[in-house]
Amino acid sequence: MLAVDIAILVGLFVYKVVGHDPQIEYAHLLVTYHFGFAKRALLGALVSLVATSVPIMAVYALGLAAFIAAMVLFVMAFRRIVGTDAHNLPLFAFLFGSPFFFKNFMYSIGYLDIYGCIGALIALTAPVGVFYLPALVLGCVALVLLHPVQFLLYCPLIGLIAVIRCYCVFGFSTARVLYGGLLGLAVLAVFVASVTGQVPTSPGVLFDYLRARGPDLTDPGVTYVWTSTLADDLQATWREIGKNTIRVPIYLILIALHVPVIRYFGRLVRCLARPRDKAIVVSGLLAISAGYLLIGAFGYDYARWVSNWAVCMALVMLATHLLPLARAAPAPPVAGDTTTNLALGWIVTAIPRVGITIPF
Repeated sequence: MLAVDIAILVGLFVYKVVGHDPQIEYAHLLVTYHFGFAKRALLGALVSLVATSVPIMAVYALGLAAFIAAMVLFVMAFRRIVGTDAHNLPLFAFLFGSPFFFKNFMYSIGYLDIYGCIGALIALTAPVGVFYLPALVLGCVALVLLHPVQFLLYCPLIGLIAVIRCYCVFGFSTARVLYGGLLGLAVLAVFVASVTGQVPTSPGVLFDYLRARGPDLTDPGVTYVWTSTLADDLQATWREIGKNTIRVPIYLILIALHVPVIRYFGRLVRCLARPRDKAIVVSGLLAISAGYLLIGAFGYDYARWVSNWAVCMALVMLATHLLPLARAAPAPPVAGDTTTNLALGWIVTAIPRVGITIPF
């Protein structure tokens, strides 16, 4: 299964390079703070420090580097937290080969979602010390400056991981809770500034500036990303809500294919030693899910949102492994020798990706 997953990932990368014109993804490497503070401008501003002219192939160079970083961090996190022995390999294969996870990150290469996943994986693997929480907050601020949607896309997951690793282990004193709350308010302030950070110039002037930095940019329509308002996004989303609603059963079927993993996660939560920890994990799952519902009200890239939600669920499951258990977690997590699990595993493996806006 893992060999098939790797072959699909290679095929997806070749397809994207050969058959896709990444104009929006390219524009994110070109926009800067030239006209003042603007949403989604951090990546382009960083690129401008090392290059005055950016070729379109930089989309795939940076995208592949981010993809490899995420994959290495995931393997590292899974090995440290769960283990990669024969008992745990079926669970690893289910997660690694899920069309929601790396396959969809490869299909959406150049988009900024994967940076949130990288941030969450760093939160899972970085040593916990005096600088752990401030570093996570700085990371969340950077994610929001990359794209305001990260405030709901991955920042809640990073916050839940921080609660599990810092507070569940070291306690919830009043001072520590207030400290964490103040750090969270800093991220909120940056989000409020970013979500209203339209570029204060006309689309034509903005396009001319982007074109000067990126000679391969040909679509003037990309300027909408930086000149539109939150009201514009809401209106565009609800114009398409009927078409997108009828696709909900497809996402439910894709989720149902992961039922062996879902069952294991449920058993793992029930095995937690402290009722407080169970409440924190369940509350965190609900809060993350509520955030994704809110994202869906303002953006209609539902295939991306559902895929990233599934990634968050998988990483919460890894974080839950860090909490003390009242009894041993089920071993193996996913039985790799049962007919049902094998069939579902191969179906999940064979699905090449979910999509960006619509499934498949």
